[in-house]
Amino acid sequence: MRSDAAPCHQVARLGLAAMVAVAAFVASAKTCAAQGAGEVPRRFELRIENNRLASAKTIQVRRDETVELIWSADRRSALHLHGYDIEVTVDVGKPQTMAFRARATGRYPIELHGGRHAVLVYLEVLPR
Repeated sequence: MRSDAAPCHQVARLGLAAMVAVAAFVASAKTCAAQGAGEVPRRFELRIENNRLASAKTIQVRRDETVELIWSADRRSALHLHGYDIEVTVDVGKPQTMAFRARATGRYPIELHGGRHAVLVYLEVLPR
């Protein structure tokens, strides 16, 4: 009977080792997620007046940064961030936020849609 007992103990040890490894992996993943969740986003407050941006013509961020573009406008405005395919509509007195992680590097126009399509500003995502 001892020959049958030895393999059972080995299987039990392997099972315990696997459970410890999985628990360590889950704890590590939760720590990484918590660190990412605690990241402070790069915020840009942008105001549209008379169908033009009242400030900068280019917004620069680094790859993998969390970005928030907070839009306000003097009239209803539909906006589209190309490359990330994000659209928002801003009403007077109701700011809207485009929130995203800058995963794709490059230069992307943010256009005003509606009566005419016009580039308001460019988003430049630079490599790390």
